[in-house]
Order: sequence, then structure tokens, then C-alpha cells
Amino acid sequence: MTVDDAAPRMAEGGRTDGAADRAVPDADQGSASPSATGAPSSGALLLQGVVLPASGAAGAAPGTSNVAQGDALDGPGEEAPGGPQGGAPPPPGAGERRTEAELAAAAVGPPARPATRLAADALGQLDADLGQVQVGRVGGRPVHRRRIELLAEACTPQTFALVLDWLSSTRRASPATKRNYADDLRRVWAPLAREVGHEAFFVGCLTRDQVRMWRLRQERAGVAKRSIGRYVACLSSLHTYAAGRLDPPPRNPVTQDDRPRIEAGRGAGSTPVLEVEQVRAVAAAASGELDLLVVMLLYSLAGRVTELCAADVGDLVDDGGRAHLVVTRKGGKRRRMPLPPRCADLLRRHVGDRTGGPLLLDAKGDRLDRHDVDRISTRLGRAAGVPPGRDLTPHVWRASRITHMLDDGVPLAEVQEFADHVNPATTIGYWERRNQGKRAAAHADRAAAVFEQPG
Repeated sequence: MTVDDAAPRMAEGGRTDGAADRAVPDADQGSASPSATGAPSSGALLLQGVVLPASGAAGAAPGTSNVAQGDALDGPGEEAPGGPQGGAPPPPGAGERRTEAELAAAAVGPPARPATRLAADALGQLDADLGQVQVGRVGGRPVHRRRIELLAEACTPQTFALVLDWLSSTRRASPATKRNYADDLRRVWAPLAREVGHEAFFVGCLTRDQVRMWRLRQERAGVAKRSIGRYVACLSSLHTYAAGRLDPPPRNPVTQDDRPRIEAGRGAGSTPVLEVEQVRAVAAAASGELDLLVVMLLYSLAGRVTELCAADVGDLVDDGGRAHLVVTRKGGKRRRMPLPPRCADLLRRHVGDRTGGPLLLDAKGDRLDRHDVDRISTRLGRAAGVPPGRDLTPHVWRASRITHMLDDGVPLAEVQEFADHVNPATTIGYWERRNQGKRAAAHADRAAAVFEQPG
């Protein structure tokens, strides 16, 4: 499989389209070796005097890696969306290598060297936010590695430190955003940097011509506009951040000409919306209380799946005789969301006598993750036959709930607040899409009336 074959599977939010959304890559080999990047090869990550144990290193947290020494990963390597194609000639300018020293040597003063404990705490929090990613299987067992390690291998040391600062910014407060951007760097831009002749990714290593040719490749491969838009937004954001840290500032390789135009709420590829009768049909297809609970939470709260999966038992609270679920929304905002009585009862039964830990558990007692929720939702959708010809992904529930609120006449501002839309245009897009079909039908009826015989 070439990169252009693999790339169309990537969709908004780091998910994959269709059935591929539930597939986990067998191996992650899209990173440069530590020797090439200058990252430590002794099993530890170093940043301003801080030592963070890496997977498999002495002192590493249990479970950070389950690859025994000498084990080999089963299956082929993970292919990076937007990476190199086998045999494809490098883009023009590939031989014009620029060293990071030329761009970073004139940084505005040396970085402050914080107290080891303070830096360790900050780095540990970012490590926890980035989490782990499955990179393959050994003997049928999933193998995970920490994203922070993979970033260290994909970037030069100076850019790695800059990336950690960038990801720690309050403008990227959501763990999901941090993970998506980290994955975009290591799976999209680091492979492209190697394709054009660099040993590892660094700020300023890509030219505008190279980014433009990469975009054209993705469009030819059928990659969704939203995916391309997110990838270039990641690259642009990092360079904008670096411009305030490096002197002279690196040139941003992303221009407005390479940002896809996306019309909110329109297009055949937009998220489908269930009608109320279809919601009831899916609920009726539930084979157990966990199935029904997942459906009710997704629809009732119009929540993003990561918000529900991240909730803990302590986030279920009673207030004035009504149960509320405290969720952490985009940007780290905490919201108390009232639960319908039946949903609250199901949730209390699911929690039982537990006093802590994850709120939603699978049959093995592990935290339910977004892939588990996606599988449950898709299975129930297929059983109910909705939506026709499409997978019932978690985002369909969110889109359906928002649309139904607008159908019921709830004011736009109230729907915007409930859905946690920063931009009111996003909420308006749901309304426009819902009414677009009705308006088109009315126009067609009026046109047909012209040809009707009077009397």
C-alpha cells in the first residue's frame, strides 16, 4: 500500500473514515531513528536537565511499553498520511537542505533552566496528556508507545523542545488537540521532511512549494478537505509559535492559498442526521444496558466522544435532586450537564458501588475508549439499518441532537452554548443544512406550478 492509498482513510479529528476508523495500525515506523535526530538512544528523554524515562527504560511507568527485548512487531509498518511514495521523485528543491542551526542558532537568549522538579512536573503532565498510541502487535498482544517518545524520534532535539513548549500553550489546552497535533507532526510532516532530504523534521525544513505539492498530492488521493485543513493548520500554528521564539523567525511554509475552502454544514460528505424515529430504532436495538447507556449519553449531551470517555466516577454528581455529569470540553472548560432521569438511573447501575476511577467501563473493567464507543454505535446502527449506507459514528449523535434542538425552536444562542460551539457560524451551519433541502423542494414545487393547467 502506498501513502496515497493510505491517506484517504484519515478524517477530521485524527479519526479514519468508515471501517478504518476502528482499525489500529499494525506498526508505527514513520519516525526517524534516534541516531538521526539526535534524540537520546539510552531510553530516556532529556529536556533542560529533566530526565523522563522512556518506554522500557528503568523506572518507566508500568505498562508504558509491553515489547520485550528481542520481540519483533507483527505485520507491516504504519504508513503515514501525506508521507513519501515509493519510487516517487522528490519535489523540486529537495536538494536544497537547510540546517536547523541556521534557523535556531539566533534564538532570543537561552531558554530558562527551571528547577528540575518544576520542569519534571510540567513535562510529566504533557506526557500524560499526550498518552500512548498503539504501534503494532507482538504475539497477538497490542504494543503501545508514548507519543512524546515518537515525537522525540521524529524531530531534531531543538525542534522537539520547541514542540513541547508549543503543545503546552494554553491555546492548545485540550488533550485531544495536543494528541492530534502530535500525530500530525510525526505521521504527516516528519515523513515529508525525510522525503525532501532531511534526516528529521525541524521548524523551517519545508518550503512553500513543497507544502503546495504535498497538498495537490492529497487532493489527488481523495483526502478530505477537513483533514488537509487540519494538517496545514498544525504546521502553520507551529511556525507561528516559533516566529515569536526564534530570531530571525522561520518563514511559515503555509499560505492562505493552501488552506482548503470548507463550507460548514454543506456537501454530500457532511455528517448525516438521524430523525427522531431512527434514534428510537437504534435504542431499541440495544442488546444490554451498556449499549443503551452509550446511546443515551451521546444523544442527550450532544457530547464529543472523548469527553464521555474521559469522565470519571467523581464527575457524576447530584444537584438539587437531579443527576449531572461534569464533562471537560474543548479548551479545558468544565461543564455540568443535566442527565435525563432514565439515563441517570442506567449510569448509577453501571457505576454500582465504585467510588473512583473511570466512569464508563467495558466488560473487562477497562475504561471505555472512543474506539469502543464507535464500535457500539456502529453495531447498533447496522442492526437498526440507520443511517442508510453509512456508519453510525459518535459524531452523528451529536449532529442529530443539535439539529433536533433547532427543529424544536430552541434559540440559536442557546443551542450554541449547549453544543459548546465557539463560533456561532458552526451552529448556523446545522440550521442551514437542515433547511436547505426544504427550501430547494419548495422552489421546485413553485416552478412546477407554472406548468399546471388552470382550472
